[in-house]
Amino acid sequence: MRSTFFATGGFLGRIESETRCAFWADEPIDHGFDPARLITIDLAMSPSAAAAGRITWDAIEVDDCFTGPGGSLGGTTLGPRWPELQLYGSVFLEEHFRNQLPDALRPPCPPHRLHGRDYEHMMVLYWPHVDDPRAGTRYAGHHAEILEERGSLARVNVYPPGTSDLPNVRAVKMWIDLAATDQCDAGPGKLTRIGVGDAPKQGALYLVSGRLDGE
Repeated sequence: MRSTFFATGGFLGRIESETRCAFWADEPIDHGFDPARLITIDLAMSPSAAAAGRITWDAIEVDDCFTGPGGSLGGTTLGPRWPELQLYGSVFLEEHFRNQLPDALRPPCPPHRLHGRDYEHMMVLYWPHVDDPRAGTRYAGHHAEILEERGSLARVNVYPPGTSDLPNVRAVKMWIDLAATDQCDAGPGKLTRIGVGDAPKQGALYLVSGRLDGE
């Protein structure tokens, strides 16, 4: 079992409580700060709350704000340390919550004015209580191309998220063990689509992006 998240920009538009707020997914100046376009979320309905037993896993609305590889800030950064306001940031909406939004409110993927394939703006978290070597691990989507294969090892071009369809973008070359869960989401139901042998040689590659428990 897992939660899949879709990234969008977030402009804070309304504060309803210590953790509940509403945001615009698009630049509010473009539509005159239209209140009908606000998306209401509760920042407390997150994976860390589910892991602590405060909510059920199927009640998650947004991903947490977390520290990713290299110390970079990842996940939802709109107001992550409430009530210290962050007026603009990223919001990672959980897939089922996002799908229940009205069509007029549901942010597109990729987000407006951004580039890349949809999976370059997605992240997956495998629930920590499941019997799966990926349990508790986050993986971020990238576009990648396989250049060379040695068993389950592949030398790949990995594009920075949101850049794969831009001209003159420099991909990062690296060796990845496509069977190793500490490197990518290898296993049943994986979102990674590239692979060795007869599998496609270019497409989605979900690389490890830290753990829910911070390990």
